Amino acid sequence: MSKVTVPQWKPLDEMHPVDYYETATKNCTSNFTEDEIRKIRAYYYGMCAEVDGMVGELMEQLDSSGFSNSTYVVFTSDHGDLAMEHRQFYKMSMYEGSSHVPLVITSPTHKHNNKVKQPVSLVDIFPTLMDMAGIPTPPGLNGSSLLPYLGMSSTNHERPDWVLSQYHGCNVNLSTYMLRMGDWKYIAFGNGKQVPPHLFNLAESSDELYDYAVDRLDIVSMMDTKLKTVINYPLVSQQVEMYNKQSFLEWKNSLGDKYSDTIANLRWFMDFQKDVKGNELKIQEWLDAQT
Repeated sequence: MSKVTVPQWKPLDEMHPVDYYETATKNCTSNFTEDEIRKIRAYYYGMCAEVDGMVGELMEQLDSSGFSNSTYVVFTSDHGDLAMEHRQFYKMSMYEGSSHVPLVITSPTHKHNNKVKQPVSLVDIFPTLMDMAGIPTPPGLNGSSLLPYLGMSSTNHERPDWVLSQYHGCNVNLSTYMLRMGDWKYIAFGNGKQVPPHLFNLAESSDELYDYAVDRLDIVSMMDTKLKTVINYPLVSQQVEMYNKQSFLEWKNSLGDKYSDTIANLRWFMDFQKDVKGNELKIQEWLDAQT
């Protein structure tokens, strides 16, 4: 257990407002001992080791059954786990622990241990599978085939020099957009004006504790402009917020006089119950604000 590292955290009063919201809604603003943090991380590493063992058993079965010479294997995940990095666990974040997922591909003709430094996306999986099956990809399909990285030909390998990710689900109080270009990682929130963005250089600060958003306004401007050419994120955020308010009001009205007790006992209850009336007031202010 002593070999398990304890990640560095920013003080709560120095956290980005979206990061603080995520921490609070994951019940992580309380004090944790180093032993508790190590145990949480050790459980995560244990699950990774278990999956690794299962994949190994699968590969052994492919070899023993004679199918390894005619089978493609793609191993990936829809998300990672922060494992107490940035004072959070779980997912729902653009930090590397959550958004950077494994991707391993083997083909009958390519089983070498080659590493690809170019960032790729999960939307590349579908066109890659179509390429494997020899099926033409339809026009306008997001993503590009990854087979050329295996030394194989492809008709769909025109890829941009960026990777996009977006998230509009629970545990964030604003729609979140991430654009990755080389070592630079830009994260915008909402319409881009409510709160500051993040800008990280993963080559210089792999733990994403140093934010370059103030120091490198030139990179911020360049990447924000690029992001808006990829997706009109201010408009998308507005549409998401309208949907969220409508859905929340329908849920709230359906509860009637049970609303206060219900919302104070959801999975964020530990931090919410520190100031139930104050938090209810903040929710009402959000509902009343013009979108």
